[in-house]
Amino acid sequence: MYFDFKIIECADGIEIIDRRQKTYYSQITPCEMVEYMEMDVQLAIIDRMKRRERATIEHKRKLARNPLWRLACICGLV
Repeated sequence: MYFDFKIIECADGIEIIDRRQKTYYSQITPCEMVEYMEMDVQLAIIDRMKRRERATIEHKRKLARNPLWRLACICGLV
């Protein structure tokens, strides 16, 4: 098993998340495992929020192109 990202620590103490690399469970210590699990949950939440935002934008775009919606807006029903 593995995580779909790798946490890279810079020399100045900043941690960078690289989603192009994978981190296998055998490569990290138990303390790092906890950190990776917390980060995995946070990344999943961020991804879900981005998907929801994209879906909302797409829905509004489709609704704006709907001729019945346009007619309702012109008539003042919406």
